[in-house]
Amino acid sequence: MTDSASVARAEIGAVLPWARGEGLVADDRAERRLLAMRLEVLAARALPRAGAADVALTAQWAAFICWVDDHIDQRGLGSRPGELEGFTAPLRQVLTPGGQSPPTAPHAMVLSNLWRRTAPGMTDRWCARFACAYNDFLDASEQEVDLRRRGARLSLSQYVSLRRRTITLLPMLAVLERTGRAPLVEGDGIDAVLGDLGRAVADVAGWANDLASHADDIAAGQENLVAVLMREHGCCAPCARRRVTAMIEERREEFRTAAVALRTDPAGESGNHDEVRRYVDMLETFMAATLHWLAVTGRFAAP
Repeated sequence: MTDSASVARAEIGAVLPWARGEGLVADDRAERRLLAMRLEVLAARALPRAGAADVALTAQWAAFICWVDDHIDQRGLGSRPGELEGFTAPLRQVLTPGGQSPPTAPHAMVLSNLWRRTAPGMTDRWCARFACAYNDFLDASEQEVDLRRRGARLSLSQYVSLRRRTITLLPMLAVLERTGRAPLVEGDGIDAVLGDLGRAVADVAGWANDLASHADDIAAGQENLVAVLMREHGCCAPCARRRVTAMIEERREEFRTAAVALRTDPAGESGNHDEVRRYVDMLETFMAATLHWLAVTGRFAAP
């Protein structure tokens, strides 16, 4: 087994020079923010048995995903109709099958470089699943900024549905399938079962993220689960935060119950019970890594 601490140290040396070279870090402030994110913690804990190269690639994906999310939110993209769509279009083109011309937008070139290092050797079904998940994140981001621009307010159920898509966890899960050498348990029946587990992880991550980012979101005028609960239940912020914590624990318990059922009696559509169990183990490890990372990252600390 690889020593996770040494892998984490190796990753620190890999992600920052990579981010500089790709143009994601352009000044000292951006460099300090990237280091404060502690993406080495997320990658190394999510991949406890992986080598340094796979951990580094995972951390680089995480850095790019965080950069896109922060770029949309912090730069206020979408304040004018069509502005965000102009930013997302080159990213969509990278993941479009066929002989499209090489991207010229700098952020699309970063995605293209990551994709070239990740997709080879993966199945067509995996490539399509990643592209679908990432495009759905872009769709949800465009919907979110449109709602913000119009001053629309979502109900709790509407917000939860949208947040599951904007957290970008499902594309990251596909990356982990590649870098963690996870068994690709594919088939319509098992895809649905494991997809439900993946969505549970996305909910837990999104809601825990909202607890961490509540102050930042309020200051930026962005919607947040804590604020939605305050509005819908007419309660104070501490009460709403307690409700979010309870929601997270309930969702984790739902995940645990489903995971036990799969380990005990894996879905027969896959034809390989051991692979199903290994995939469930990967999901559990990823959830734990994400929750630990959200507790220690400096991404939400005041500048």
